[in-house]
Parts: sequence; structure tokens; C-alpha cells
Amino acid sequence: MDNRFKAIVQGFKNYVFPNKEVEEVAHQRASICAACPSAVETMMKQLLPDDSIKEIEGLKCSDCGCILSAKVRQVFESCPQNKW
Repeated sequence: MDNRFKAIVQGFKNYVFPNKEVEEVAHQRASICAACPSAVETMMKQLLPDDSIKEIEGLKCSDCGCILSAKVRQVFESCPQNKW
């Protein structure tokens, strides 16, 4: 299993089953992502609401294509722009 797939699975697992330590890191990452011009709107807001991190709800990274609610909650990959 490659790291990208592991990251996606782990990010969505942490999205569904929140962990306090992961959420702390996710909030820090989300504030960086929310201010990034690569964070773009998707139609995922209705499918994947993010009640704990509203600032990235429904956004994806246009550089890597990841849904930010999952991307910020994984540990296998970093930001494609090396911001975190």
C-alpha cells in the first residue's frame, strides 16, 4: 500500500473517529490551509460536513486534489507547498 493511499485512509478514519491529539494538529494545519490560495471550493460540503473545523469545510487542495478535512488529519504526507 503506497503512502498516498495510507494518508487518504488515515485522514478519513480520523475524520470519522476524532482523536484529541490529531484534532489539535488538524486545527493548526487547517488555519494554514484556509488562508492558502490553493484551497478551493468543492461540492463536498454537503457530503462531508466538518463540524469541528468549519474554516476548511468543503475545500480541497488544488495542488494535490485532497479533501482538506481528511488531508489535515493524516500523518503520512505533508502539504504539497511545504507549509506544514
